[in-house]
Amino acid sequence: MTTAAGARATFPAVSRTRARLVPRGVGLYLLPAGLYLATLALYPFAELVHMSVSDVTAENIFGDWHFIGAAGIQGAVSTADFREAAVNSLIYVLLVVGVGLGGGLAAAMVLWRAGHFAGFTLSLMVFSWALPGLINGVDWRFLLDPRGMVDTILGVFHVAPIYWLVDGRLPLVSVALVNAWTVVPFATLVFRAALLDMPSEVLAAARVDGARPSQVLRHIVLPLLRPTILVLGVLSLLYAFKSFDFIYVMTFGGPGTASTTLPFLSYRLAFELYEYSKGAAVALITVGIVVFLAVLYLRQVHREERSA
Repeated sequence: MTTAAGARATFPAVSRTRARLVPRGVGLYLLPAGLYLATLALYPFAELVHMSVSDVTAENIFGDWHFIGAAGIQGAVSTADFREAAVNSLIYVLLVVGVGLGGGLAAAMVLWRAGHFAGFTLSLMVFSWALPGLINGVDWRFLLDPRGMVDTILGVFHVAPIYWLVDGRLPLVSVALVNAWTVVPFATLVFRAALLDMPSEVLAAARVDGARPSQVLRHIVLPLLRPTILVLGVLSLLYAFKSFDFIYVMTFGGPGTASTTLPFLSYRLAFELYEYSKGAAVALITVGIVVFLAVLYLRQVHREERSA
């Protein structure tokens, strides 16, 4: 039998062995990731900031940039296009987050105890969620065409064709609902996992006490889902706010500027009108909002980890 003194004597040897197993120069392993971030993230961001505070046009983009300070950002913010894009972004985000989370929660509740049917349905939802936004956008653009399947089905019920992508606010609403459609599968998967992880004894006790399904949902299910809802909400905000592909494919920000959001306004200013300074300023404001939302997400995750 090994004595206590003998066991203590072996600890320094084990510690020295483990120390030799730890590779020296751990920072070298982080060098590729650091170079990648510096090249593809930090340097472009620094150039974006530089361009937003400079007077950059098609004539001098490859030459010297005249410094104008905050006047470039103020000029971009003070335009009517920026105000309209900001309002459109708010409407777009609210629709995507509200419909995406609401639809995901409703689908998760339906598929909570659905057995094999749930697995088949979830596989179809994952397939639709995994499709690139470009493909989804092109499909829905044809579906929402006045001669597409949606208006064809409505015509069977004697409903006049609806100009989903050209009439007033409908283009913005239509694109937002299509984007929300891609949020629903992901939200369903996360919500269903959280529902399956709920303590069954609490739900059983509620049923024994005679609680109605609506009471169980309101007083038990939703409070237990609160951390999941918060995290999914912030993630959906990030996803919706920086969305670009659906708008580009389905409406190209139109008609006019009816469906132009802040990310698309930045693209239009820089690559259509060649107002690089204003485009960079709008992009910088967009990045600031995204970073703010990301910080909220990280704080919420950290708070949930501490309370767990």
